[in-house]
Amino acid sequence: MKKILILTVTAGNGHNACAKALKDQFDGLEDVQIKVIDLVKTFGSRFDAWVVDKGYNFMASKMLWLYDMFYNHFLNYSPQQRYNCCVQKIAVGTVGGLLKEIMEFKPDVIYSSHFYGAIALSDIRLKYNLPCKVIVSCLDYVFSPFWQAGIGVDYFTIPNRDFLQQGMALGYNEKQLLPIGIPINKNILEYSNKNVATKEINIKEDEPTILVMFGGGFWSGGYKIFKNIAKAVKGREVNLIMINGKNQRDFKRVEKQHFQGINVVNVGFTDKLPSYLNCADFVVNKCGGISSTEVINMSLPMLVTEKVPAQEKYNLTYLKEKGAILSFKNKKDLKEKVNLLLDDENLRKNMSNQANKLKSNAVSEIADLINKLPNADYSFMENDVDFEEARREIKKTIRKKNKEYRRKNENSSSNR
Repeated sequence: MKKILILTVTAGNGHNACAKALKDQFDGLEDVQIKVIDLVKTFGSRFDAWVVDKGYNFMASKMLWLYDMFYNHFLNYSPQQRYNCCVQKIAVGTVGGLLKEIMEFKPDVIYSSHFYGAIALSDIRLKYNLPCKVIVSCLDYVFSPFWQAGIGVDYFTIPNRDFLQQGMALGYNEKQLLPIGIPINKNILEYSNKNVATKEINIKEDEPTILVMFGGGFWSGGYKIFKNIAKAVKGREVNLIMINGKNQRDFKRVEKQHFQGINVVNVGFTDKLPSYLNCADFVVNKCGGISSTEVINMSLPMLVTEKVPAQEKYNLTYLKEKGAILSFKNKKDLKEKVNLLLDDENLRKNMSNQANKLKSNAVSEIADLINKLPNADYSFMENDVDFEEARREIKKTIRKKNKEYRRKNENSSSNR
């Protein structure tokens, strides 16, 4: 029996989607026991859970300039300051409960889809020699400034080999870094014939299809972009699919609209994303790591908004340099780019070819790695642990690390 503990954090939808993707990979196997836990909601304070979810959503949607300033400020932090970064407080708040969960469940492997899991487990390992293996994943085409605090893991999966040097600069060694891609649900990787997909969705196969995806997380500009696209293609015969996800407000607003000549397919939350992607000639999206990777793995051209949080701006820059996406700044730019993609088949083919070079099957490779790892032996670990005291001891150890860094820094400055 292989026991797997999957840690996620609700901060948008991507991390939960990644955790589910890995769980789904093992569904139906009798010799595997899986437990999925939201780390901060389960073991942190209510305030911390609000900060990482609702607080993040508010900053990234209502105060984007401040969020970007915060993000870019910490990008300039030295990796040697890993025990002093601002997210350590929230991570340390979870270590007592997480250690208790580990001692009771006794997982052979712990997987985390968020840096909070990597940091909490790295902190625990400062005091406790956990026998299980720890795997974590970067879900963007950039390293968050806080990954430097999670170097105590066994394996860190990264988008591709382009990120090896950056990972080592953060303090990871090459053996820890696995350049296998961003893990997404296996269903996205199951390519279907476009003819079959268009019949399933009930759209006209001989007309171009634009897929608009803005359904998840904090972002609230999807309806406006949908409406602007509909105006941009006025007079043309196109299929326009709008995936609203859990955004019921936008779903109802789209439902009320009628555009002559345009076949609108209005979709709420769906488990048929692969079918909609198979219908599309190109996708209009924001540049989240998971959603971008889903589109990339279908080898589809992508047009993305530039009004996104800092990490998505870095995703956009990287994927643009690779030739897989175009971006738009405003309504006029959106109209020009949409019509360009509709008219220029060679451009779409070139972008599709570039996206194809970035395809990966990370979730399958992570599952294969987990299967190969040995079962953990917990017999040497103490059973009688005061977990609140353990949390305090780990906190003291981190303070000691901070003092050591400051002392080294002061000595270095005085010797110049």
